[in-house]
Amino acid sequence: MSKQQVVTCKECGKRRVKALTTNPITGKQRRSTIKICQDCHSNTIDYKFFSSSFGQWLRRAFQRQCTNSIPANTNELRGLLHLWKFYRKACGFNSDGENVSKTYDYHLCHIDPIKGKDGLVGKLTYSNLMIAPAELNREHSNIPFPYTSNQSVLKGEEISDDNFKTICRALYNLPLLAAEFCLLPQKKSDSLPKFQSRGVNIPTTLSKELKRLGYPVTHIIKDDQHADKLANEVYDAFFTVGGTVAIGLLTQYGTSSSSEMIDYDFTLPSDKIRLSKEKRRALWVDIGF
Repeated sequence: MSKQQVVTCKECGKRRVKALTTNPITGKQRRSTIKICQDCHSNTIDYKFFSSSFGQWLRRAFQRQCTNSIPANTNELRGLLHLWKFYRKACGFNSDGENVSKTYDYHLCHIDPIKGKDGLVGKLTYSNLMIAPAELNREHSNIPFPYTSNQSVLKGEEISDDNFKTICRALYNLPLLAAEFCLLPQKKSDSLPKFQSRGVNIPTTLSKELKRLGYPVTHIIKDDQHADKLANEVYDAFFTVGGTVAIGLLTQYGTSSSSEMIDYDFTLPSDKIRLSKEKRRALWVDIGF
């Protein structure tokens, strides 16, 4: 175990022993790299999660839900975080230095709607959400899904700014998720950088989403002048008639595609960094260093 070191805590200003931190992925312990005491470290250990872009989005999303309809545990929240990252990548974002716009206007749509029949609430979970065009989401926002999906629950306690963090801390391992997905606090800056990301077109997103939801997808609609219209027809069929009919239309409209085009990459960002470091080490060994 690391040697104790007394420091002036940057949070409370008191002279105390430097905090002992635990890597949430490996479980290894070491003294903190910053001057902070154990009490203050315990209070700020989930700071990266709550102040990240995902943490801010989750706070707003939870306030439309209830305690019965949110992810039940860390693994379910991990699935939602994966989906949120797929959603952000699919949208693509463009900045001219003053304004930010989406390349593709997608929403994370509830399959079973938030406001269901008889006071039921559609879950905010990986299996009850679908990346789809925003216009379709507005059209089908409160239409019940055409078969029993068991994705709606009775309404529970409301979630607000007052209890959001308490609920999250009780249900989820927030430091672990922050480490796995390399979540960072949002930067506060007066200037907006210029950037551009292409996003993922509607036909490809459609096939990826149906495959993620468990349907036997082998086709993608060819990207031409009619592709978006045909893809929207399949999306519309999914929300109004069900997945079986949607898959039939997709097979009719599309062409056979490789699994690489359809499957999502679920490799955690932390694993990508680790694998990249291991490859670099192996390269140095191969060339004799």
